[in-house]
Amino acid sequence: MSAYQTPRLSVVEAFSGAQETEILVATTGLLTAKVVESLPSYFRNINSISDARDWFKSMTLKSRLFMVMHTKTNAIIGFVFVSVENDVDAHIGYLLGDSYWGKGYATELLKGVISFLKHENKVKQLIAGVAINNIASCKLLDKIGFVKGVNENIETVFYEYQL
Repeated sequence: MSAYQTPRLSVVEAFSGAQETEILVATTGLLTAKVVESLPSYFRNINSISDARDWFKSMTLKSRLFMVMHTKTNAIIGFVFVSVENDVDAHIGYLLGDSYWGKGYATELLKGVISFLKHENKVKQLIAGVAINNIASCKLLDKIGFVKGVNENIETVFYEYQL
C-alpha cells in the first residue's frame, strides 16, 4: 500500500472495494457544502453511505485516491487525488475538512505529496486546477512553488510544478 507520512499527517492510498463503512461515513462528513463549494460537481451531494461508495468507486477509477489521516487521532481529515494523464504530467487535487483549514495542514499535505511523487519518479510535472474564487488554494500553490500556467478557462486557474 502506497503511503507517506508528515509530522501531523498519515497519507494512505485507497483502492476500489477496500472502503469500510467507517471510511464511507467519514467521506460523507468531509464532503460538506462548504468543503466542496469550489470543487467539481461530482463532489457534491454525497449524503449517504451509498453516495459515498459510488463516489469512492468513481474516484478510484479516475485517479489514485489517497486518504489523509491525522496522526494523533487516525481520523480521516481529507483526500488527495492524483491522475496521471501521460508519462509526464499528473493532475493533483486535494481537500481537507473545513475544521482543518488555516492551520498549515494543506501546506504540509502538498509538500508531502510533492516529496512522495518525486520519490516515485513516475511523472515530471504536477498540474493543479483551482477554482478562480478559491483564493486560499491559489495562495498556497504560489507559496509552495507552483507556477500559474497559461489560462484559457475563466472559472479555473491551472498551476504547474516541475518535479
